[in-house]
Amino acid sequence: MPFTPHTPNRRPVTRRATTTPRTTVRPTTRRLHIVAAGVMPRQSLVSGLWQTQRPKLAASVLIAVMATLLFLFFDADWFYVFDFEIAGAQNLTPAEIQKASGVLGYNIFFIDAPAVERALAKLPEVKSVHVSTRMPNQMAVVIEERVPEVTWQRGAETYWVTTDSTVLRARTNLTQLPTLRDLDQAAVKLGERAPKPALAAFRALREAWQDGPRAFEWSAARGLAFTDAHGWKVYLGGADDMPGKVAQVRALIQQLAAQKAKIQFIDAGKGDPYYQ
Repeated sequence: MPFTPHTPNRRPVTRRATTTPRTTVRPTTRRLHIVAAGVMPRQSLVSGLWQTQRPKLAASVLIAVMATLLFLFFDADWFYVFDFEIAGAQNLTPAEIQKASGVLGYNIFFIDAPAVERALAKLPEVKSVHVSTRMPNQMAVVIEERVPEVTWQRGAETYWVTTDSTVLRARTNLTQLPTLRDLDQAAVKLGERAPKPALAAFRALREAWQDGPRAFEWSAARGLAFTDAHGWKVYLGGADDMPGKVAQVRALIQQLAAQKAKIQFIDAGKGDPYYQ
């Protein structure tokens, strides 16, 4: 018989398909995240910090800039007015205008031009005024002054009366102005109107006799009066019918001068003129 080797009884081996369980992926992924975090931890922190702090940093820079600008606006001399550009002033001095404005040394941002105009308009000499400001610290003042018309004398006091009848302080001796002495010494105040009857008579005479006398007196009792070249006192009364009174007086003076008459006065204030 042929020899048959003895083979032990073995169970057949069944090979099972090997598959990677799902759970093996998670540890690998976790390790990759850990490795990635270990490689770039500093960059991620800096980036995150920048993202969170950037608005605060921007706000801090803006505050610093604004603080600097505010310092320049309110503390630096660049924006403070220490001098004015003044035009049109004839009698007012720069010091008077600056003082009356009330804003010398003020910050330009706090100067209200209309308010300055109102302040300057309170000066009796100012008829009209315009104020403007320019950066960084310039202020321009354009003034139209009242024009003196006659020198008003009241006792030892001397004033100017302007073309709109405003009483001003006489600053100098304007020899080109006619003079009117108030014998009644009526009260007058700077910036207010002079007595109307006296001015009305003076203006009526000036209009009727343009090359006439330049020195006058006024009293409520006798009206407007002057002394002519012969030394005669001439009374003209009030403003009513001034052209007719002037014509009569001039004719009478010429007649009396031709006669070489010696008189003291001529009164044309009431009715027909008479002399003595």
